Amino acid sequence: MDRVKLKLGKETETIAGFLLWQVSKLWQRQLTLALRDLNLPSTQAVILANVLRLSEEGLPVTQALLSRATKVDRMTTSQTVRALERKRLVSRRNSNEDLRTSEVQLTPRGRKKAFAAIARLAAAHQLFFRPLRREKRQIVSYLQRLIRANEIAES
Repeated sequence: MDRVKLKLGKETETIAGFLLWQVSKLWQRQLTLALRDLNLPSTQAVILANVLRLSEEGLPVTQALLSRATKVDRMTTSQTVRALERKRLVSRRNSNEDLRTSEVQLTPRGRKKAFAAIARLAAAHQLFFRPLRREKRQIVSYLQRLIRANEIAES
């Protein structure tokens, strides 16, 4: 471990992982502020929005599918769906194809809240990424490449 060179001062601004972590924290703070009056933490908002998206695509929405689509680990997805269920924004019913699996569906209230959350997420996105609007394609491509290269398959 002694062979690691400690970066100090301005050198820390050249560490891609540290910069990504900082940007991630700033993004999370932006989302928290945007969603505060909806009483939805960002993970709940993203899961709720994806229940809407995936059901609109005609897919049976399971927790496993939500986990894969959002890159949120299965345990957190399960806890989030439970929290959304307690808020009466989603309901679960047994799948017709696999009795061990439940499908997640929006309640009418959840559908309304999902659209509100999506509007807030979109506004936060516009504001946060405005400084990079000319480089959007390039940034998106880099992020997609990182996701593909680092995806962890859950068993």
